[in-house]
Amino acid sequence: MSSTSSPLAVPEPWDLVVPEYVRELLPVFENFSRDALSRAAVSRGSRVVDVAAGPGTLSLLAAREGAKVTAVDFAPRMIAALRERAAEARLEVESLVGDGMALPLPDRTFDAAFSMFGLMFFPDRPRGFRELHRVLVPGGRAVVSSWIPFERSPVMNVVYKSFAELMNGGGAPRDGMMPLSDPETCQREMSGAGFADVAVHEVVAQAAYASTAALVDAMIRSSAPIVLARKALGEKWDDVARALLERVSAALGPGPQVAAFNAYLTVGTRRTD
Repeated sequence: MSSTSSPLAVPEPWDLVVPEYVRELLPVFENFSRDALSRAAVSRGSRVVDVAAGPGTLSLLAAREGAKVTAVDFAPRMIAALRERAAEARLEVESLVGDGMALPLPDRTFDAAFSMFGLMFFPDRPRGFRELHRVLVPGGRAVVSSWIPFERSPVMNVVYKSFAELMNGGGAPRDGMMPLSDPETCQREMSGAGFADVAVHEVVAQAAYASTAALVDAMIRSSAPIVLARKALGEKWDDVARALLERVSAALGPGPQVAAFNAYLTVGTRRTD
């Protein structure tokens, strides 16, 4: 099945997580964005669209390289954060609140199209892939990133499995799996949208934390599914947070910790014919 009913497929969790998402996760996501920009051969003057752009991680890097960037996200606070960051950096980025499954953009406009950990959550992923294809010029390249199963990242796996257990199986991906978490699906879905020369690349980034407590605190503040659960639980959250730290500390010790973030970058080209 190519669609998902993920609670992350709506704006609310992403609005809730700003600005901690920027503070905690930006360095990790910048590693993936630099890799993606390189694979799409973005350079000065390239016309770039960043779909599900979040706070502009890729958009701002591309703008610094002299690309002409259009950023789209369905979460108004993410777009507000992007605009603020672009203004502080004195970078020009066109930013729109919009739906990645129905981009408010004309056909055959961009040299490169990206969706970094966004399209993977779309309720209708095939539409998302087709929209990237539609707005690219012939020969243009798209890059879509998604998470490799958490079992490949032991530290993060402990955090999310512990959280899921405390939430009675909810609030985290089942068996550590997320959409587009195997290379065959990545290849099939991008190819199905009309892309040629599709290839799936594994990319790894790391984040260091001074202690296990610092790791758990960072995830509590910056992880969209955890922040969403925190809001839903209200006064009950403090007990869950304490139990989460206890479980993670029992499994990993007091720290320090280095967490690996493992991703697939799926790259495809719009045919020139």
